[in-house]
Amino acid sequence: MTSDKEKWDYRHANNQTPTNPLELLVQNIIFAKKGKALDIACGMGRNSLFMRDSGFIVDSVDISPFAISHLQNLPNINPICADLDTFIIPKKSYYLICNSFFLERRLFPFIIQGLKKGGILIFETFVKNDNETYNAPITNPSHFLRKNELLKAFLDLEILFYEEKPTQILNNQSSTFAVTARLVARA
Repeated sequence: MTSDKEKWDYRHANNQTPTNPLELLVQNIIFAKKGKALDIACGMGRNSLFMRDSGFIVDSVDISPFAISHLQNLPNINPICADLDTFIIPKKSYYLICNSFFLERRLFPFIIQGLKKGGILIFETFVKNDNETYNAPITNPSHFLRKNELLKAFLDLEILFYEEKPTQILNNQSSTFAVTARLVARA
């Protein structure tokens, strides 16, 4: 059986990954005070680089040593190779937390606690959908949110924006549509 680390190393080494930052992040980064940011499951660093270029000092966390190696020695980026199944987000540490197409429900309370007062959470990932028109590029049922699950998980924060809708997903030079939940919230 392949470990998560091996699986993600292989994917990052052998597949073209998106280079543009998450649109939701680009549209909402202005709400976050400059300072420390956290990129959860950062992959090759597209969101980390954008946050850094926008004036943040970024902790970039991913399980893949291959992906993390591409962020080594970059100014204002602290690459952290860690398994997010056990990673603990330090309390009251971040003005901005970004979680892009990764789901580890165990992290929800730690994300809330990790935000500084006024800190911004930007979160987008897949929602379970029975419509065959929309095909997310994942198959594990535990990696899908249930309808409104993301909204309910972060009601302790001030919800600035929430929607669930079909979204175009670019994957390996092809695209598909999948239903995603998109959340912007403030601590």
